[in-house]
Amino acid sequence: MTHLELNSVTKTFGDPNKDGVVAVNNLTIDVADGEFLVLLGPSGCGKTTTLRMIGGLEEPTEGEVKFDGTVVNDVKARNRDIAMVFQDFALYPHMTVRENLAFGLRREDNGMTDDDIEEHVVETAEMLEIEDLLNNKPAQLSGGQKQRVALGRAIIREPRLFLFDEPLANLDAQLRKTMRTEIDELQSKVGITSAYVTHNQEEAMTIADKIAVLNAGELQQLGAPDQVFNEPANLFVAQFVGSPNMNLFEATIGETEDSFRVELDGSSFDLPKRLVDAEITTDEVLVGFRPQDFYQTRRRALDGPELDTEVRVVEPVGTEAIVHGDSAPGDVTAKIGGFHDLSSGKQLSLTIAPEHVYLFDARTEELLKGRLVAERADDEASASEVEV
Repeated sequence: MTHLELNSVTKTFGDPNKDGVVAVNNLTIDVADGEFLVLLGPSGCGKTTTLRMIGGLEEPTEGEVKFDGTVVNDVKARNRDIAMVFQDFALYPHMTVRENLAFGLRREDNGMTDDDIEEHVVETAEMLEIEDLLNNKPAQLSGGQKQRVALGRAIIREPRLFLFDEPLANLDAQLRKTMRTEIDELQSKVGITSAYVTHNQEEAMTIADKIAVLNAGELQQLGAPDQVFNEPANLFVAQFVGSPNMNLFEATIGETEDSFRVELDGSSFDLPKRLVDAEITTDEVLVGFRPQDFYQTRRRALDGPELDTEVRVVEPVGTEAIVHGDSAPGDVTAKIGGFHDLSSGKQLSLTIAPEHVYLFDARTEELLKGRLVAERADDEASASEVEV
């Protein structure tokens, strides 16, 4: 296992003093031994460049990359003892699965005999459930099987670090879900520090111990998945993480003795001060509601806002539906149950618990109030439930 550190790392392509492009700007990340870090962000945000600097394929313009406290900026990739898994699998087509798995071990001066290598190959294949494919060549494998072989080739060397560059991008949706579960279980089993690049926030939320959200080369937030979801550092993180996207409305906010009064177009509600940790010094805010936090008013009586909504589209998703509609503050997206009597043109009243409301400063876009989970919310702030 390896303690990975990025200290004020910057990468500029071209002349930094002229028209150079800053791909990564002053990035600091600390990854403890055995942790699974996910670098998350849109295309062009610098996540792959960051991974390449960790792997030694790019050299930082400024700052330091450290393994266990030792600066490795000048250490070549082949000497960093890392294993990389790419989205295109990168298997040798003329070799069997057995030969692909053994290739890295045969290249190294490790003193292993042929029998030792064969034993490692068989153990790794059994772990990945590909032992029946050892004599097949890549052309005879499915996409998921190829990905298992690519993972096995990385695991068998027992490297200091695993680096994953969108390894599931070429797989279909169902196989992506299966493989990300397997990668998560595998990393937990072998316990090797890992960095994983993706633009898919669902992948990030399900496999990461720690998520680094990047945008335009800069770190927006570093934290555990639940922290990034419930307490996003700013509006960018809140909008990028979570599906369907967060509803956002302009509002004004005023203060009373025990609460803040939030005024939306066509609706107003109180937020008890005990639910808000930040000091609010502005009267213009952005109010955020996660679609999955909405309830139909006729099913729940809550102390939060009520949005009278005209339904435009109903998208059934199993026992729930994603409903798009029009309300006084603006477009609304809600993920709700009890949708079978809803259709285009129907009226719907939506409500949300105060502890689930997000607030952002309208000018700085910084978080003022996040989503409080049940065990953190004050008992008195819990919404009363009413059965229909």
